[in-house]
Amino acid sequence: MKKRFKLYVDSSRYAVGACLMQESGGRDRVVAYASKLLTGSQKNWITKQDGISEIECWGVVWATRKFRCYLDKREFDVFTDHQALTCVFSAGNRTGNAKLARWAMELSNLHVKVHHKPGTTMGHVNGLSRLPMESVNALTMADLLNPERSEENGVPTSVGEPSETVPEPEVAGPDSEGRSDSDSEPELEDDDERELEYATEPPEVETGEASATPVTPSSVDVFGLDSELFLAEQQEVTWIRALVALLQDGVVPLDPFLRRRLVQMAPKHCVVNGLLMRTVHLPANVGPARTVTVPVIPLPFVNTVLHFYHRDLLSSHLGLTKTLEKVRRHAYWPGWRKDVAEYLRDCMKCGGGKGPRPWTSGRTQRMPIADLTGPFSLLVVDAVGPLPETERGNKYILVFVDYFTRWAEAFAVGASDSITFVDAW
Repeated sequence: MKKRFKLYVDSSRYAVGACLMQESGGRDRVVAYASKLLTGSQKNWITKQDGISEIECWGVVWATRKFRCYLDKREFDVFTDHQALTCVFSAGNRTGNAKLARWAMELSNLHVKVHHKPGTTMGHVNGLSRLPMESVNALTMADLLNPERSEENGVPTSVGEPSETVPEPEVAGPDSEGRSDSDSEPELEDDDERELEYATEPPEVETGEASATPVTPSSVDVFGLDSELFLAEQQEVTWIRALVALLQDGVVPLDPFLRRRLVQMAPKHCVVNGLLMRTVHLPANVGPARTVTVPVIPLPFVNTVLHFYHRDLLSSHLGLTKTLEKVRRHAYWPGWRKDVAEYLRDCMKCGGGKGPRPWTSGRTQRMPIADLTGPFSLLVVDAVGPLPETERGNKYILVFVDYFTRWAEAFAVGASDSITFVDAW
């Protein structure tokens, strides 16, 4: 670690690449590689007068931020194939470009020396900034263990084989609000609005149980629900009952508002064994791309589904992104994304482990070394919250620790101000 670091950086119009190295045994040895795609606005820099210099300079700045833990308070060398950067980072530079001046000022806090090196001798970072990323077909463990099943489902038995056309993932729009009971009409998501906006006539739907498109049904038994009870609860919801009648018999409701809503929703729903199901296209980011049907959940069973995919023993209180993905693959109801977010926000176990800090909290400071004479000569206190409010109105947990004995006491309170701290003590 005491040897001088060498940071090789290269940028292209698509990405930046970096390689951190140290000399050992007469050769440069790799410490770490790094690369990053440019954002949309950063790709537009190339069209400006100083665009190439800005992209190359940004690559150096990004690389030093990436490896700051290695480079801070140490002398190191930066190698780039853009010779103009040697002048940008030189002492007494007076560039008129605001970006370059700002980045040069940022790097002035580091003990860095910039060197020019021909691009032909920097193939390792050239590849990182220009190497295209090809998509790879993912296989589930079940497909690997049962090749016959994967061939029947159209899934390649080898990761290297080309896959079929990947359907576009479903784009969810704003969730519904203001639902008071199970008879409330559903709010459409953005993709529903774009498909059949202001449609007034029913689409051509096949009467019967399900369409001819092969789909994989998702049973309600996985949630621990009775199928007959679930079907009876679906029939109690007005818009579900009307949509089932539209799909099975082509019956159009008289209410013009409800008719327009159901006509827009019909292409993405089907009826399987009497249950209303929603067709969901899953991309190939997790497992092979496929189309599944998931049950439409009535509001009385929403909490049961949320509990199963978040608080159940096998769910392990996953975060928002993973919980949303699990629910999307097995269930649907209008406004499900908002409900999942609220459910996780109100989870006591998750909030107790990683509750947000108040906005008024200051920066963490180093504790001073105190000359302690005995117990209770110095107390430290901190607050956890806000957490979901209890029946007594408490939203915070105050923790007092004796700095001498390490004895801790915790109190539930309703506020985190100084008066509450004094009263709790």
